[in-house]
Amino acid sequence: MIQISNLRKCYWSQGARVQAVDGVDIEVRTGEIFMLLGPSGCGKTTTLRCVAGLETPDEGEIQLAEQVVFGSGGEITVPVYQRGVGMVFQSYAIWPHLSVFENVAYPLVHGRFRIDKSAVKDRVHRVLSLVGLEGFADRPAPLLSGGQQQRVALARALAYEPKVLLLDEPLSNLDAKLRAEMRVELRRLIKTLNLTSLYVTHDQDEALVLGDRIAVMGSGKILQVGAPREVYARPCSEIVADFLGAANLLEGAISAPSAGGDTVSLQTAMGTLICELPKAVVAGEKVTVMFRPEDVRLHAATALAGENSFGGVVDQALFLGGRVQCQVLVDNIKIRGETANSQVYEPGDGVMVEIPRAAIHVFF
Repeated sequence: MIQISNLRKCYWSQGARVQAVDGVDIEVRTGEIFMLLGPSGCGKTTTLRCVAGLETPDEGEIQLAEQVVFGSGGEITVPVYQRGVGMVFQSYAIWPHLSVFENVAYPLVHGRFRIDKSAVKDRVHRVLSLVGLEGFADRPAPLLSGGQQQRVALARALAYEPKVLLLDEPLSNLDAKLRAEMRVELRRLIKTLNLTSLYVTHDQDEALVLGDRIAVMGSGKILQVGAPREVYARPCSEIVADFLGAANLLEGAISAPSAGGDTVSLQTAMGTLICELPKAVVAGEKVTVMFRPEDVRLHAATALAGENSFGGVVDQALFLGGRVQCQVLVDNIKIRGETANSQVYEPGDGVMVEIPRAAIHVFF
């Protein structure tokens, strides 16, 4: 449904050339929610705006529903209003002088996607019902809450039945509780309508909850593409691991491959770690070791030390409701871990840190 090939876009800033998008290749399948995830300035919004037609790429090709909307070195450039995309912006772009009905009806009575006037009312009330705004049609837009304005922006984007839905951090202006609720509602709505969606966010939780697949971006490039569980559990690099969720990262070296070749000893500043490693390695090879805080097990200091267990001291313990986030010093190395809120640790407490073999990932 969406095919992006070798997309490039640069800007000039203070006399310097900035490569905002650098050879991006993306394929979004029909009915898929595809997330572009990355930090500010990584090129994700520029990519989205190129698909919408709000930015003109320097190079590459963009296809929507098998129609080339940009390509051949710029010889093909389909205008925004002819691309048939719906877009929800971060700012919502709700017109304050119009009612909810008038905002949603705007694309149906103006521009290329006008429909017969007799059908406008039914179409508007149908999409308002879809987004849970029945009974709000006559309300002035400024009298809506943030969550309601977000729903109006979404309803307006859906009103003319676009073939592709583009979303640029649409939930970032909502409070934390409402944002969590809207993630679930938004995914349900998009899936109900079987919309092909390209969604930009810097929120890792949002990407994991909403996306069928996630593309992690950095410095204008796609670093990894995969299903949420795959990208989170098997990041391809320490950059992806560190951005998508919290990660403990340690520099290390191969100490001794096992005789069978399926496990390996790693020498780190914290001590020796044993982990599973399917590829052949050689002693002395430099690596980066990664394990997630939620995989770290904390035991009482009196617990017997087993494989990958180290004595430490709690440096910080943050109560987060359902869990406690701890920072433990192991020979002055800071290790982040999580425990259930029933386990009470205070700064200064001695603990035993255990890192399960299967939780350890190695980057070369």
